[in-house]
Amino acid sequence: MKKILLKLLSFLLVIAVMVILLLSLGNDEGARYVFKGNSTYEPIVLKKREYQCSECTMDIEALSYATQLVTQEGNTYFFDEVGCMVLWLQNHTLPIKEMFVYTYDTHRWIEAEKAWYSRTASTPMGYGFTAFEEKKEGFIPFEKMKTLMLQGQNLHDPFVKKHLLGEDNLSWK
Repeated sequence: MKKILLKLLSFLLVIAVMVILLLSLGNDEGARYVFKGNSTYEPIVLKKREYQCSECTMDIEALSYATQLVTQEGNTYFFDEVGCMVLWLQNHTLPIKEMFVYTYDTHRWIEAEKAWYSRTASTPMGYGFTAFEEKKEGFIPFEKMKTLMLQGQNLHDPFVKKHLLGEDNLSWK
């Protein structure tokens, strides 16, 4: 009887230690997708892995591709790249006050509609669209980028990828 009781107590002790370890590793805040109370409607300064993409839930690590939008209520949503923001906008009807992209060339936040977009960058989700402040040959405006993204005409499409990058650059061959 003592052996059974001892084994049961040992088992319960192991379970208790596991539960305590799991709880101590957790984060009280949970996932961070939204910054609330942005009454100035300005871009929020980001640090790597501080927020997660509101569309794909990946940690935002490559700040040079990050985007954010601010709603009328002052909630700021973050995205690891502009393609995720476009997809999120398609599925949400919140009143948007501002949309910002971090530019690859000047390394600053500008309004998404004022940026120019390349189509061939190696972005976190692989859509290929990257924001630039200065226009260069082959860059497209926001509305064109948005349309192409929603039509699936990004680097996820093998035919688009082949057309934009050339057959020799296809990594999936």
